[in-house]
Amino acid sequence: MMSQAKEFANRHCPFAVNILKGFRNAYKSRNAKRRIHELLKANDEIKVEVGSGNRKGIQGWITLDMCAESDLFWDLRNGLPFPDSSLSKVYSSHFLEHLSYQEGQAFLAECLRALKPEGVISICVPNAQIYLEAYVTNKKLDHDTYFTYGPAYRHTSRMDYVNYTAYMDGEHKYMFDRENLLYLLTAKGFRDARMRDFDPSIDRQARDYESLYAEAYK
Repeated sequence: MMSQAKEFANRHCPFAVNILKGFRNAYKSRNAKRRIHELLKANDEIKVEVGSGNRKGIQGWITLDMCAESDLFWDLRNGLPFPDSSLSKVYSSHFLEHLSYQEGQAFLAECLRALKPEGVISICVPNAQIYLEAYVTNKKLDHDTYFTYGPAYRHTSRMDYVNYTAYMDGEHKYMFDRENLLYLLTAKGFRDARMRDFDPSIDRQARDYESLYAEAYK
């Protein structure tokens, strides 16, 4: 019955629904700011996973996203809700590719601002080189392994290898390989940018086959 009521409201009263969503999001954002204030008073080391999706943090990490189940509900278009030099670590996994170049630059600038001196940024992104090399060399990629998001793979020809990683059915806005990932971190002002190995304490095993991992310091 509740789902039917929501469907009716979305269909017949979209303006009112949007207003209610706005109030709800503002309320959740205020709660996030309150909790951040408490965290800053209680912790010397704050580790934040940005763009975490709908899940709670583990092993000392705090998840931040515009999702009901994340530890902190926050619209990242408003920057990071932390003071300058307040975070020890920032981590994002398969998030940066969903931002345009300009959006990504703004996000990295916010991470640099919010990190403490010697703080660490750790990034995980899809490795577009896998799909581009397969296209150029006429290599066949296993569908079940490399094309797990069905709506993004049209399977018309090998060019769809490129379409898959580049656009992801409209979800992706930017592609990465090792060279440009390290360049973007260094150019933004991070130090000692380097590739790193898969870390089972934070990285997702299910995405390891297509992922690049990098870290750098403020």
